[in-house]
Amino acid sequence: MRVWAAMRTDALLQARNQLYAISIGVSLLSAGALAWLSPHDQLAGTVPLTLLAFAGGSTLLYVVAMVLLERADGTLSAVVVSPLRSWEYLASKVATLTFLAFLEGALIAGGGILLLSRTGAVPTPNLGLLALGLVALGVMHVLVGIVLVVRFERLLDALLPMSLIATALQLPAAFFVGAVESPALLAIPSAMPTMLIRGAFVPLEPWEWAYAIGGTVVVCVLLGGWALHAFERHVVGRGR
Repeated sequence: MRVWAAMRTDALLQARNQLYAISIGVSLLSAGALAWLSPHDQLAGTVPLTLLAFAGGSTLLYVVAMVLLERADGTLSAVVVSPLRSWEYLASKVATLTFLAFLEGALIAGGGILLLSRTGAVPTPNLGLLALGLVALGVMHVLVGIVLVVRFERLLDALLPMSLIATALQLPAAFFVGAVESPALLAIPSAMPTMLIRGAFVPLEPWEWAYAIGGTVVVCVLLGGWALHAFERHVVGRGR
């Protein structure tokens, strides 16, 4: 199947470009920072903040860097004339880079909680919800990255827009740690999967469940359609 072949190729390319090594290094440093800075009873706020900032932010950077690398070395030109369909190319990127985000997030949360448990009792998260939130966070950031990156030829050109978007996506972290009480920050889409991660540590209200699950599904579907349209227009339509 073409998607599986594309996923194997993407995974090998990501490994060859040291993304896994970088991700593990970032995860271990982030886990240490989480354990150092977070009170034992505040994980429901500090874990979502850390995962949004590091797992989400690095995923956006990875997808931008990988697509621009493929554009520079002619891979995108080959994709346009190959049997691989646009949606298959995008599905491969979403799957492999979301897995990388999941790995990074799991190491951050697991490592931080393990370190904190050595100095006191810590709440045991709901692992299923934590995993679901991480996957949703990864998918959303990969799709946002694709919508952004297909418009640019060089990393230098994409850096400023990417930085602005990454900053905007991380603003909900202030709400989850209580630094900002205004629910206006929940209008930012990245808050939706982050709410799922929060739900792994504390009970959520019914509206929070509806917001987290329903909002995540709707936004990811819309982003998926937008990413496909942007890829067709800016890559396939321009022949590379």
